[in-house]
Amino acid sequence: MVKKASIIIVGFGSVGRNLAKLIAFRNKIIEDKYDTRINVSAILDSRGAVMKEGGFTPYELLKLCELPRSSVSSYKPYGFPSAKLKDVYSKIIPDVQVEVTPSNYENGEPGLSDILYALKNKVNIVSSNKAPFVLAYKRLMDMASKNNVQIRFKATVMAGTPLIDLLNGLKGYDIESVEGILNGTTNFILTEMHENLLSYSEALKKAQALGIAEANPDLDVKGWDPAAKLVIISNVIGQPIELSRVDRDDLSRLDIKEIYKAIKENKVIKFIAGLNIKEKKASVKLTKIPREDILASVNGTLNAVKIRTDVNNITLIGKGAGGAETAHAILDDLISIIKVI
Repeated sequence: MVKKASIIIVGFGSVGRNLAKLIAFRNKIIEDKYDTRINVSAILDSRGAVMKEGGFTPYELLKLCELPRSSVSSYKPYGFPSAKLKDVYSKIIPDVQVEVTPSNYENGEPGLSDILYALKNKVNIVSSNKAPFVLAYKRLMDMASKNNVQIRFKATVMAGTPLIDLLNGLKGYDIESVEGILNGTTNFILTEMHENLLSYSEALKKAQALGIAEANPDLDVKGWDPAAKLVIISNVIGQPIELSRVDRDDLSRLDIKEIYKAIKENKVIKFIAGLNIKEKKASVKLTKIPREDILASVNGTLNAVKIRTDVNNITLIGKGAGGAETAHAILDDLISIIKVI
């Protein structure tokens, strides 16, 4: 018998739209493989919501993805202008709430309040928003446990590559350190600076033109994004650190002369995020590494981590972010939750 699971998507930017498309195209495959049908019953953006009890059809999901940003509530007859999360819950109590609003490291809003609201209503959570887990990891985990619901977030770190799954699978190991390249935007910029000898500003403009870098790239180039990922990693392995304790470099201050110098020394400069468990230190630093180091060959928007344990060393390389990659990670978490509820 096919199990029907109702979900709501909170946030409808690149990730939310990629997820809606993925569900529209793959729901039949998921149903055949897992005896589960995912019904998207509501979608919220910053200006309102659409709701349909029983879930939107694949055609309707694709039409919603064609709407301009912040305008899902214009989709008739299911639109509710100015509707908030509580308004949705007054009509639909979902099995899972998918939180894909932007990360806000000042106070975690609106994502933190959204997730807390769902947990109080005993609704499972899947999220790609890093900020709530950076600022309130223990609180969220404790509330999920208390209310007997699941909370999954593997899309927050190396979304295209299962790092969180791997870390959760190392329960019998003593993890000594985690270090690597955890931000695709800055890795792309550094790759351009090395391979094409572009200045930082030239490499940034290229990244922005290709849609790899945001118009305001501060979260990436000032190290906030990889620092946040280190905080999440530290919590997953049970050795929590605070964001304020992560020492960060600013990539925008890197002079092309330093690139020339590194090349002459047969080295490469990478933006390395590192977590030393024993010393309880974390940093995101511009680091000159030998070309024979495996991280030196990780270029473009790829991510990579080296996990050192008491037994062996593990290296993981793959895509870190992107709308499609993040949507796939969310879908994996959704299926994992739905299979057991």
